[in-house]
Amino acid sequence: VDAINTDDRISKLQNDLLVKILSRLSLKEAMRTRVLSNRRVHVWKDVINDHHGHLEKCTIIYYPYQCEDGMVEAWIRSLIHVKHIKHLTLKNFICPFRPNPTITLDLPPESFSHPPLDSLTLSRYNIETSHAFDNCWNIKKLELTGISAGVGVFNVVLMSCPSLEVLVVDINCHKGRGLLKIENPNLKFLYLSCYSIDAIEVSSPNLDILTIGNLLYEKEKVVIASPRLQFYRNYWTTLYAHISYSISCPDQEKKSIGHEFLMRRSRDFLSEFASMSVSVDLANTKEVEMLHEILAACPREMEELEILFKKSNSPRKVETSIARTQKQFWEETKPFSHANFSAYTVRLSNFSDSKEEFTLVSRLITQGMVGKTMLIKPSSFSPSNKLEIEGAVANLNELPKGHRELDIVMV
Repeated sequence: VDAINTDDRISKLQNDLLVKILSRLSLKEAMRTRVLSNRRVHVWKDVINDHHGHLEKCTIIYYPYQCEDGMVEAWIRSLIHVKHIKHLTLKNFICPFRPNPTITLDLPPESFSHPPLDSLTLSRYNIETSHAFDNCWNIKKLELTGISAGVGVFNVVLMSCPSLEVLVVDINCHKGRGLLKIENPNLKFLYLSCYSIDAIEVSSPNLDILTIGNLLYEKEKVVIASPRLQFYRNYWTTLYAHISYSISCPDQEKKSIGHEFLMRRSRDFLSEFASMSVSVDLANTKEVEMLHEILAACPREMEELEILFKKSNSPRKVETSIARTQKQFWEETKPFSHANFSAYTVRLSNFSDSKEEFTLVSRLITQGMVGKTMLIKPSSFSPSNKLEIEGAVANLNELPKGHRELDIVMV
């Protein structure tokens, strides 16, 4: 080691020359040079300021004791206002060998309001005021994980970001208690995990995905005003995590931002022994593909799966090209044939025994994706429809079951 250090002429250069050399590397490579010698432990930090051009994405994870000189605040200003960063992640890392004081993120007003900044993730901070979030019309994705603040501060932060489409809230109210209000007409994806908060109100008419983490409240303490989401029961009163998802894709060429976010972070939001409520139009092949992706990403064992069958308002004719395409899709693509999950209980709501519904349900049964009970609720209770559903249930019971003890009943 001494011989190598003796010949390390680059580390003997002045800081400005070292920075000039490092600035010709990528940021990732420049940061990795800090392990080469004690001289370079801090020199690489100047590379961010000397880097030419804009940055698309940056993640900074650090120990509190490393940044007592305002360096992180300086980086934030540089990344947002000089480098025009689009996706910024800041994480206060827990050090197991040193005291870990709570870091208060104290930034000037409108620090996060620069137009290019589209996505912001903050982890393990204390926030005393909402000033840094003033006029944040630009932010479409906000993740607050392990954040501690007063409930009033949280409310103002969320009101200051009216363009949010994805919101992850994992927070703790440390000053008093109160009502957390989430009102946003653009929100598509919402994750909730809250501590020391009296009650929660969500009003988001376009919300497609609601993920409930650690959220144990009495029934009346949580109000969800999101008409696209339908619940069999109030899942925030249970001990296990839950996802409610109204699958929709107005544009057949692309999937929603909420769906893309959920699939990209499925390990974070799809937990074992959780429950899921999904509404889907099986006549829409794109929605079926999205449902297939969700179930394929599910962990091996789930507590409960609820599927609500949406009905298309447009008339369906067997002779149409759309109908032929749907038939080809179900016969050749064979969705759900190889899904690797199992739910102890499966609830089927608005069941009408269409070909698509019978095909899906039969695959759930024969592939062993239902562990104990399948409950089928008909779309209507007219005498003729009741007889059809009873016949369908009888046919389903005749299928070879992946689990012998499976009980299939109409409710």
